[in-house]
Amino acid sequence: MKTLTAEQMYHYEETIMNEKNVPSIVLMECASRAVVQQMKKIITKTDTIVIAAGGGNNGGDGIAVGRILHNEGFQVEIFVAGNPDHHSEQNRLQQKIAKAYQAVIKTDLSEVDFTNATVIVDALFGIGLNRPVKGEPLKTIDKINAAEKARIYSIDAPSGISSIEGKVLGSCVIADETITFGFYKHGMEKEELKGYFGEITVDDIGFFYEE
Repeated sequence: MKTLTAEQMYHYEETIMNEKNVPSIVLMECASRAVVQQMKKIITKTDTIVIAAGGGNNGGDGIAVGRILHNEGFQVEIFVAGNPDHHSEQNRLQQKIAKAYQAVIKTDLSEVDFTNATVIVDALFGIGLNRPVKGEPLKTIDKINAAEKARIYSIDAPSGISSIEGKVLGSCVIADETITFGFYKHGMEKEELKGYFGEITVDDIGFFYEE
């Protein structure tokens, strides 16, 4: 499996958007629906699902996953971490769409019950992390890892693993399954990190072709 660094993947996505004229919101929707389809191989409507989303585009993926599951009748609550002033444009748009569909969105970590969740989706950071996790995101990672009942899905990479450096930066989510797109990301090829990624699923979301 071809492996890309975060920088290479971002360049690849830019090529898709600029040369193939695929809007970023379309890429995000396709990725999110691919995640949902993979999750639905295991999850059921008896599950209690928590989406832990950061303020960037990986968080936007997570919010879209939560909205899609909500619309399909799953029990979902979405937690969005971080300062709203720093959320990406795509993230804000996904929050707006989710709220229009009356999905439950929370911004206070203390109001989110991870202990009774049977499924958690980790969408805090994705592949572009460049510094150790701290503050509220670190607290969120600790709560995710302490959720003994939950099957944990990470979108693109477990939060805390950098696909820039191919290593854990401080603390990271320990996923049961990591769902990524197009290619392996740097770190997935390393034997010593296998326990963090869990099962790795690579989805082709319709725009990825070998260069």
